[in-house]
Parts: sequence; C-alpha cells; structure tokens
Amino acid sequence: MQADHSRQMAEVERKYRREIADKETKHKEEISFLKTVIARAAAWFPYFREMLRIENLCRLVGFDERQTATLVKGKPLEYAGELYSEEHGRKFTTEKAGFQVVKDPTDGTRLVLAIDRKPIAEWFKEQFEKLRQNIRRPIQPQKKGRGMKI
Repeated sequence: MQADHSRQMAEVERKYRREIADKETKHKEEISFLKTVIARAAAWFPYFREMLRIENLCRLVGFDERQTATLVKGKPLEYAGELYSEEHGRKFTTEKAGFQVVKDPTDGTRLVLAIDRKPIAEWFKEQFEKLRQNIRRPIQPQKKGRGMKI
C-alpha cells in the first residue's frame, strides 16, 4: 500500500512538473510575441514608446486611470490637487491648472507633460524654488512703537 502511494505521488509530481514546464514555455512564447508586436508598433507609430513613457509619468505624478487616459489621447485636462515630484521627493499643490501632452520644445521627437503650457519638470522646479524662498525668508517680528511722535 505504501509502495502504491509512493508511485502515485511520484506520478503526480512528474505530471505537475511537466505542466509547469509547458506553462513556462508557453509564457516565454507569449512574451516573445508581445515584444515583437511592441517593436512593430514602435516602428509604425513613432510616438508609441513616448506615449508609454508619458503614461507611466502620469501615474507617477498622481493622475488616476481616467485622467491618464485623457492625457494620453492628447486631450487637455483641467486639474486641481496634489502632484508628486520624484525629483524633489514631495507633493506640490496646484489649483485648477491645465495639463496636456505636447511635443518637447527642445526635442521634437519627444513628448512632455505640460502644465499651463510649461513642461512639468520646469513647473516642479519653480514650485520647489518658491518653497525654498519662503523657507529662507525669516519672519520679521513687528516692532512695537511707543506711540505717535509729532
């Protein structure tokens, strides 16, 4: 009885390993096929890779799925809320700003996410600089006078 059990367990294990190997092979084939499709799409659509990069940037900054889809389609988006800057490691608040994906003014082959027609990286730098200026400026206590001098 124990020998039968061992044989059955060995058979189940062999079957399991065979199924795993088949699934891994099929998975590798599917990945290879998808890579081929992506490479073709990138050749047919020059901004394909740029749009994928912009999509990732939109998610990183803090846009939800619907907002990201709107921007990737090239449509403008009005947004008020917090935006995360990976470069500065913090969130910045914006009130009713216009966002859109546009061609990079310095490199026409790239796309940038723009806020009020300004590249978002530049906008983040300005916001960070404003924050630094406010932190550096010490608050001057008001001097109390002794009354009016005539």
